[in-house]
Amino acid sequence: MPEKMENSLALEKGILNRIDPRVKILLFFLYAWTIAVAKDFGEAGRYAIFPLFLFFLAGFRGVKGLKLLFLANTFLFLIVISMLLTYREPPLFYIAGLSLSIPALKYGLLLIFKSNLILILMLFLISTTRVFSLFHALHHLKLPDKLVALFFFTYRYVHTVQEEYHLMLKSARARGFESKTSLKTYRTLAYILANLLVKSYKRADRVYKAMLCRGFNGTLPVYVHFKFQKRDLVFSLIGVFLYIIATKL
Repeated sequence: MPEKMENSLALEKGILNRIDPRVKILLFFLYAWTIAVAKDFGEAGRYAIFPLFLFFLAGFRGVKGLKLLFLANTFLFLIVISMLLTYREPPLFYIAGLSLSIPALKYGLLLIFKSNLILILMLFLISTTRVFSLFHALHHLKLPDKLVALFFFTYRYVHTVQEEYHLMLKSARARGFESKTSLKTYRTLAYILANLLVKSYKRADRVYKAMLCRGFNGTLPVYVHFKFQKRDLVFSLIGVFLYIIATKL
């Protein structure tokens, strides 16, 4: 897998990067599911202990990683604003002639809180793992082979499609194309997207035939497997222990 297809956190050499991906995936789904179904701040906040522990392990890289949450929170704030303006359950308060709902504000803040906890878990557990290792771990966790292969090929070739799109767009600009709000611009972009679709189909057909020639039968064979080490055992025990403590609080 080319390194340019990996995120920067996965290329680091911190403690979290050396943990078995199978352990990280299982802990992520355990905490993410529990936080997602939490009904209030107190219930969700109890499970924030583990994300804080991950932040401590990440050290300086954790501060760098949290900057990535800015874009996600921008989107979440827009959702909360739409909830405030459309939620009509009383009590309401009025600002500049707009009726805003207090329950909507409460639910919106809870949504932001839970979403950020889950994003932090994803940042420090999933994003610190190379993509191929994630697919490898999903294979070991007994996900269907066809589903794992679908995930792998989707991620592998979405970058190829993106590069092809930028190449075609650059070629169009070299011929005088300028992006404007006009019918000509929409027509040109439609031609580019249609051509991209045709090229993607042809590339997929060539790749499929090439893989059949190499004996592809729907599964991706893996020859180097994970080794469950002491650090993985310690990390998993800490994660489960903190989960039990949060559940008992």
